[in-house]
Amino acid sequence: MKYFLILTLLFLSFTSFSQSTINGLVKDKKGEPIFAVNVYSKSFPQKGTTTDFDGNFNLIIDSLNDTLLVSYIGYETKEILLSTIDISKPLVIVLNKNSQTLEEVIIKARDPISEKFSVVKMNKMDIYFNPVSQADPLKAITILPASTTTDETANPSLRGSSADRTRVVLNGVPIYNPVKASQLNNQGFFSLFNPEIINKQYVYASNPPLTYGNTSAGLVEIQTIRNLETNQLQLSTSLASVGLFLSQKIKKDVSFIQIYGNYQFSDAFVGIQKDKLPKIKNFYTTDVGINFHTKIGKNATFNSYNYFIDEQFNGYNEQFTYKGNVATDKKRIFTVNNLKLYSVKGVLSINSGTNNSKQHFSFGNIKSEQKTSQLYNSIDYKWHLLENTNIQFGISHDFHRNKFKDSIPTYYYALSPSSTSYYSETSINNHILEAYLYTNWDINDKFTFSSGMRSNLPVENQKYYFSSQLGLKYRLNKNQSFLLSGGKYHNYSIPNYYSKTYNLLSSYQIALDYSYALKNTLIKAATYFKNETGEQSANAFFIVDKVNTFGIEFYLEHNFYKYFKFTFSNSFIDQKMRIFENDYHGSKDFNYLVKTTVQYNNPKLFSLALTYMSRPGSYYNEITGSTFDNQTNFYKPIFSNDLYNKQYGNYNRFDISLSKYIRIKNNALITFISLNNIFNTKNESNTLYNSSYSKKDFDYYQFRTVYFGLVLQLNY
Repeated sequence: MKYFLILTLLFLSFTSFSQSTINGLVKDKKGEPIFAVNVYSKSFPQKGTTTDFDGNFNLIIDSLNDTLLVSYIGYETKEILLSTIDISKPLVIVLNKNSQTLEEVIIKARDPISEKFSVVKMNKMDIYFNPVSQADPLKAITILPASTTTDETANPSLRGSSADRTRVVLNGVPIYNPVKASQLNNQGFFSLFNPEIINKQYVYASNPPLTYGNTSAGLVEIQTIRNLETNQLQLSTSLASVGLFLSQKIKKDVSFIQIYGNYQFSDAFVGIQKDKLPKIKNFYTTDVGINFHTKIGKNATFNSYNYFIDEQFNGYNEQFTYKGNVATDKKRIFTVNNLKLYSVKGVLSINSGTNNSKQHFSFGNIKSEQKTSQLYNSIDYKWHLLENTNIQFGISHDFHRNKFKDSIPTYYYALSPSSTSYYSETSINNHILEAYLYTNWDINDKFTFSSGMRSNLPVENQKYYFSSQLGLKYRLNKNQSFLLSGGKYHNYSIPNYYSKTYNLLSSYQIALDYSYALKNTLIKAATYFKNETGEQSANAFFIVDKVNTFGIEFYLEHNFYKYFKFTFSNSFIDQKMRIFENDYHGSKDFNYLVKTTVQYNNPKLFSLALTYMSRPGSYYNEITGSTFDNQTNFYKPIFSNDLYNKQYGNYNRFDISLSKYIRIKNNALITFISLNNIFNTKNESNTLYNSSYSKKDFDYYQFRTVYFGLVLQLNY
């Protein structure tokens, strides 16, 4: 706590310059955003910016006694006196076409045609200002009412479904296992994505659009930036990492490159709070990312993203009655390439991606090596058939290969290094070849209808499946809307050490979402039902045949006193899973799931966020006794006949984060600090037993930890 108080006092001693930021949107008379519009002040045109593909811009101004100029070829230049507008609110600018200019093809940014049906759309700043994200795109999802991630990882679970049913897509290419395997306090704590490369992130909580396949729960769609506003060098350091990020224009308004690298280390982070991190000995991670974007002529763009990571983790683990060292290391490289060809009526996209990784894991007499190879290719065409009608169709091929070399315990409860084990090699492949059709129709100002269908083309004795969906959005007025959606979906499970197969999973879903927005208040509510089938592991011992989930969500967001924001959400989830033809409590069977935040964001002072999360404990399968096995010299556990009848204690966590943005001429310094689990609550995560299973104890989620750092931004 003393570190937090000292750094807080240092934060409050900073001062900042009296510059202001204008946020806005530029569009045409039809409401379409316009890309690459020039936005600048009359007095300082050299400090101007341009709009991104969604028509958005951010501009720093030195004085309100100035004039804002907005210009674009083919449109009339607009002049706006800054003294006449409220810069604390987003500025919407509508440009009129210049009648003296010859008619030409204008490339306009268009969001995914399914965007109207997403639950949430986030940009880079939404991620940074998210009180629980720790600047991580997938962690940012955790605060959403639809998020049911309960294990403090970055693996997205949406509306009660397992993470294996939800897919993460980057620029149209699926990224499997999108989290780093070994992190600061827990496996998968952070994702592989850097927010600096992100333009938009769409979160589909249920009924994922069938423009993408291999998902039967939700979808997270990430798009990288398409326009670089300024050259920038970022230098960052924190309690557990150092990093560099370079954004450089290669040719103005044509091409740019982003290069970044980070090195994570545990020495200081663990060293100052070792008693709060008893399961960590050390960790080291090195990653490098390169994102390149260019225009090809007037009507084409190409983007290439490449990422490499090398990570190591050493710690302690306890399973059944064995306690010992655990070690894992992993090397991974993946690429995502996109070519887009624009025309007046549509966009043709050619997407490809590769992923290769090699991972080792050891604990007791368990030793595992896993090699993964993936290759993805797709061709999509988005056709703007009419002003109110869009059609998208395409075909994709998703190839997977997994190879396992494992030392497996002969007896699952005898895990010491001296216990017997056997060697196993497994190699499996899977081809997912699919074609789809998706339509979106604005019937009138009130109704929007969507439909989609997706079918596999069976390869190597695969089972045939057909996915379909319907959606109807009704806008009661400019402030209120309803969305009714439903469908059937399919995906294959991702193989792992315990389940070395590609299992076909399916789900039926129906959801009704409501949204009400008025001035400073936003209210959202939803109710949904899912019927999920297909063999999926509940753990290493039980296979789930079916999961039924009924949920009700409520969300409130209110902005007040200019700098304050309050959010509150609660979910009721009734979940039952079927094992051996009997129904039991599901892992997300909660009668409440509360998330609430209070944020203070004053650019001239600092940003402060308080976050509280609470829920009942998850259900688990209890060990009720044991018998001694003379052959292994271990006690063999006896599980309760009434599966998943015990529940962990209630989960409660209170976090606080503080950040300060300091403007230094054209550069900036950002300092941040977070204190997690302030009250050091013991939130039970797993059961532990003595050697004879006669006494029970618990393992816990993250204890109170402090984390801080700074980022220096040099713009040139």
